[in-house]
Amino acid sequence: MQLLALESIPFAALSLAVLFFGGLLIYVFRGALEKSAGKIAVGFSFVAMVLMFYPFYKVFTGETYSEYAVWSGLLEEFGLLLDGIAFPITFAVVVLGFLSVVYAVGYTDHSENKPTFFANTLFFLMGMQWVTMATNVIEFFIAWELMLVPSYFLILFWGLPETRKRTAMKFWLYTQSGAVLLLVGFGILYSLTGSFVLTNIGTALAYIGPGALNLLKIVFILLAAGFLVKMAVFPIHWWLPPVHAEAPTPISVLLSGAMIETGAYALVRFGTITLNAAAEALAFGIAALGVITMFYGGFMALAQKDIKRLLAYSSVSQMGYVLFALGVFTTTGVAGGMFHLINHAFSKGLLFMTAGAVIHQTGLRDITRMGGLSNKMPITAFAAAIGMMSIAGSPPLSGFASEWMMFLGGFDHAVIYDGAMHIIGTDLSFLLLSIFAVSSSILSAGYMLRFFWKVFLGPHPEELEDVKESTRSMTIPMIILGVLIVIFGIFPGLALDVIIPAVSGISLYP
Repeated sequence: MQLLALESIPFAALSLAVLFFGGLLIYVFRGALEKSAGKIAVGFSFVAMVLMFYPFYKVFTGETYSEYAVWSGLLEEFGLLLDGIAFPITFAVVVLGFLSVVYAVGYTDHSENKPTFFANTLFFLMGMQWVTMATNVIEFFIAWELMLVPSYFLILFWGLPETRKRTAMKFWLYTQSGAVLLLVGFGILYSLTGSFVLTNIGTALAYIGPGALNLLKIVFILLAAGFLVKMAVFPIHWWLPPVHAEAPTPISVLLSGAMIETGAYALVRFGTITLNAAAEALAFGIAALGVITMFYGGFMALAQKDIKRLLAYSSVSQMGYVLFALGVFTTTGVAGGMFHLINHAFSKGLLFMTAGAVIHQTGLRDITRMGGLSNKMPITAFAAAIGMMSIAGSPPLSGFASEWMMFLGGFDHAVIYDGAMHIIGTDLSFLLLSIFAVSSSILSAGYMLRFFWKVFLGPHPEELEDVKESTRSMTIPMIILGVLIVIFGIFPGLALDVIIPAVSGISLYP
C-alpha cells in the first residue's frame, strides 16, 4: 500500500516546482531576504534533491520512472522520464546543483544583490533538471531555453566587471545559434513522423526506408551541431573559456560540471538512440572530432596562467573524451561516456570549487603568483588533489573507470566481427583514433599536475602568508564531492549497472 501511495506522487514534477517557486519567492521578496537568501535557497534545493530520491531508487532497482500530462492537444503529451540514459546527467545535476548552492553561501558573503543571484541559480537548476527528463521535443526546447536565460543573467551581472557584458553576449549568441539549428532539426523530424513525443518519433523512424537515410543524416547533423555548441566542442568552443573563467565560481561549477554535459546527454538521447542509423553512419566523424577536441583542449590548458581558464580548457578536452566515446558506437564506449558525465561533473565541479576558494581567499587568479597553499588551505588542497587525479584518470578514483571504458570501446570498434561474432579483421581508422585518444591522457595528466604544483606545492610567496582556509559552507561541498569520487571509483557498478542495460541495444558492437 505504501509503495502504491508513492507511485501516485509526481516526485520529479514537484522537484522542478520547488526550484521554480523557490526562485520566484526569493526574487519577489528580495528586499527582505538580503541576508538570508542563501540559506533559503539551500533549503529549497535540498528539498528538490530529496524529492528525486524515489525516482533514483526506481532506476537503481532496474525500473524506469515516468510522469505524463497533456499540456496541449496540439503539442501532445509532456512528460518526465528517468531511465538508464537520463540517470547519469540527472543525478549529476541534482547532487552538484545542491552542493553548488551550499558553496555559494560562503562565496557570496560580500556580494551584492544576493537574493537575485540565488533566485537565478534555482531557475538555472530547474532548467537543467527539466532538460534531462523531458520526453517531448517542444518540452525539451522550452527547458533548453529556460536553462539559458538565468545563466545569461548570472554571467551578465556577477561576472568580471570589465568583460561581463561582452562575455554574456558571446554566450547568448553561440547558444542561440545552436538553438536555431535544433528548431530546424525538430521541424524536419515532425514532418517525417507527425509527432513531438520522442518515443513516437523513434517508432515512426523505424519504419522509414533506407532511402531516407541521407535526410536523417542531415537531421542528425543539425541536432548534433546544436548540442555540440553546448558541449563546446572544437571549433565551436570559443564561448566557453571566457564564460567559465569569468562567471562567479558557483556558476562556473554548474556550467562546467553540468550544463555542458546536457549537450552530451541530448546527443545520446536524440542521436545515438532516436537517429540510430544516421548516428552509426557518421560515427567516425564524431569520434575523430572528439579526439581533435581532446588534444586542442589539453594543449590550451597547458598554456594557461589563469586558474579558472585552465580548468575551462580542461572541460573542452574532457568533452572531447565523451564525444569520442559516443562516436565509437559500442556498448562499452557509450556506457563509459555516460558514466564520465557523472565523473566529470563531480571532478570538475570539485576543481572549480577549489579554484574559487583560492581566488576568494587570495584575491589572485594567476597560478604563477601562487604556491605552497597546501600549508595554508589543507582541505582545499586535498580536495584539489582528488579532483586532479580523477580527471587525470588515476585509479581508484572514478575518472579511471570511465576513461578505461571509453578507450576500450574504441578498441572494441576497431575489431571486425562476422555474423557469428568471430573476429575477421581490424578497422585501422578506429584503431588509430583509439591510440590517439589514449595518448591524450598524457596531456590531461600534464595540465592537472601543473595546476596542482603551481597552486599548492612548493614555497608560498610572502604576500600569501596570511591566507587561511575558506569557510565551512565552501569546504563541506568539496569534501562531499571528494567522497563521491572515491565511492564511484571503488564501486563503479553503482552507476554502470544502471547505464549498461540502457545502452546495450544501440549497436552490434560489444
